[in-house]
Amino acid sequence: MTTPTIPVLFGTETGNAEYCADLLVEALEEEGFSASLIDMADFNPDETASHPVLFIVTSTYGNGDPPANAERMLDYLQKDSPKLSGLNFAVCGLGDTSFHHFAQCGKDFEKALLACSAKAMFDRVDCDEDYEVSFDAFKESAVSYLRENKDSLFNPETASSNETDPAAAAATTDFTEAKVGGAERVYQAKLLEKVLLSKPGSAKETMHYELELPDSETGYRVGDCFAVDPENSARAIASVLTAAQMTGDEMVSWRGETIPLREALQSACLQQVTLELVRLVAKQPGAEESPAARVLNQENAQITAFLKEHYVVDLLEEHDTSQIEANTLMGALRKLQPRLFSVASSPTKDAQRVGFTIETVRYERKGKALEGVATCWLADRVHVGDSFPLRLVKNDDFQFPQDGTPVIMVGPGTGIAPFRAFLEEVEACQAPNDTWLFFGHQHEAYDFLYETEIKRWLENGTLDRADFAWSRDQEQKVYVQNKIEQSAEKLWAWLERGARIYVCGDAEGMAPGVASAFKAVATKQGGIHDADAWLQQLVDSGRYKTDVY
Repeated sequence: MTTPTIPVLFGTETGNAEYCADLLVEALEEEGFSASLIDMADFNPDETASHPVLFIVTSTYGNGDPPANAERMLDYLQKDSPKLSGLNFAVCGLGDTSFHHFAQCGKDFEKALLACSAKAMFDRVDCDEDYEVSFDAFKESAVSYLRENKDSLFNPETASSNETDPAAAAATTDFTEAKVGGAERVYQAKLLEKVLLSKPGSAKETMHYELELPDSETGYRVGDCFAVDPENSARAIASVLTAAQMTGDEMVSWRGETIPLREALQSACLQQVTLELVRLVAKQPGAEESPAARVLNQENAQITAFLKEHYVVDLLEEHDTSQIEANTLMGALRKLQPRLFSVASSPTKDAQRVGFTIETVRYERKGKALEGVATCWLADRVHVGDSFPLRLVKNDDFQFPQDGTPVIMVGPGTGIAPFRAFLEEVEACQAPNDTWLFFGHQHEAYDFLYETEIKRWLENGTLDRADFAWSRDQEQKVYVQNKIEQSAEKLWAWLERGARIYVCGDAEGMAPGVASAFKAVATKQGGIHDADAWLQQLVDSGRYKTDVY
């Protein structure tokens, strides 16, 4: 039986969902089905009813929101409520369990499709940030279900039960021309300044980058982010080539081009091992008892741990790669994903310039000196005067309030970035908002980022209050969450006035600690008995916002 092409839709901000959706397309095609990888921004929602089978793979952005390219599709399902009784679907949501709205967009798509009378082929799968193993299970479920139910799913009589409204069909041309929300805002930016913010003696290397945008019509706002596409270093590429026993001159197919392997590795992810690569090295001659082969016979938790413990070079060094062809190797690697950086400047002050606050990541691993891909690319290999593309990523959920509401900002380390932008905005607009900043780092003498500006803002009234936590300047470490609890009485007074809380920075330690500190404030000063419910109410009402990573 010839089956119709199955659309595999993806919603993504950084590319992970696209990567997973592409793996699903490959698996379906290997099984003999026709499948098409489609960006949701390029899919006409009115055509949904014409498909008997559809897959959705989506990440979640911000406070449980859909990625920008998935907004129109979700909005169509939720508001237009089309009749989809003949549609069979499956959803995979990517997320991070450290966030309250874990994989929320996938849940929203499933709920909306069910409300439109579509049928779920099997249970939705929610993947944590280490998604390789759980997505592999989703992929296997998809292939297995289609294999076992092909006749009923693609029976012409079944497929015809989805009737497309003539008016909807007529709308196709208009959508194709408009592609609402589909166009990416990409700008060629020139690096104007590269300033070391941390002082000699600091354990960190924190930089401020100032870039010139091609014009003042980019439309970025304080609270937004920009995505950059970094490249791997020559040293990292050389290590992989040595471990793979390849020269780098081999020609490979990569991202729609035929290019030398060395060039392809510039944009391949070398710090995250895929299941495909593990399976590739495990099936090489003589690899039956190799680490890769052994782990594939273990439980999912052990496989996930193995993936996290290995970089690409580690896996290649542990196995015989002499029989692996360059093109096969590249087929088992994922694309290097873009890196998102929060805006640290106000477009009201200068709409043609944008600033970033970035810590350069350098570290040791297994006796080797390694580096953060994006941060070291910017610090070491992008020079003043160089230009590179930036993509604007709107963050509607982290915007500065325009109604004069008091603002409490918590941003230790590079989490200060959006709040520098906020305060530049307040100063440029003479905004009436009362502002309170909690900033922290290791040492006041070495790590007081933007010290001159912050002191000026305190003097001229742009910043009404600031509390600082220098964790290593005394025997007992002090963090921003400690300062929050110490200021409980005055903080509660601000919250009683309707203040909004913004938190930016580390998702693992800082963000939960700050949330606990505010709950302690509510319990102590407000007599709140259910602090968890109180904080959730703040989140739901838009008064507690996070931009954490």
